[in-house]
Amino acid sequence: MSVYESGVSLNAKRYNDKLLLNIKTSGHPSDMDFENITPKLEAALYSIHSPYAVLLVDISEFEDWSMKSAWSEFLLSQRLGGEFNRIAIYGKSRWQNRLIRMISWFISADIKVFKRKKEATDWVMSS
Repeated sequence: MSVYESGVSLNAKRYNDKLLLNIKTSGHPSDMDFENITPKLEAALYSIHSPYAVLLVDISEFEDWSMKSAWSEFLLSQRLGGEFNRIAIYGKSRWQNRLIRMISWFISADIKVFKRKKEATDWVMSS
């Protein structure tokens, strides 16, 4: 028997003048998971002063979320989306990719969806 965890994790790294934030969602994250990650994301973004911030989002193990969580994440993307120069999202599901493309209409950052992590990482770190 295997145990499958749900949740949202955040990792921040600085490369010279570039701040790379990695977010990974897995399983069925709860509303509380998204509420807990928001202040950590803001703290990482605003405490590490960098003229160039990029976001790498891993949704390859993400299954679904509640309408409340979806709305909260949409509002967060409206508030913080402009802080990033590039956002790379990778996952394997068609519905995820369609959702991301729709959300990208409302965010000023350059956003691309990928099927492979290496391609997403290479693109988000280039330029």
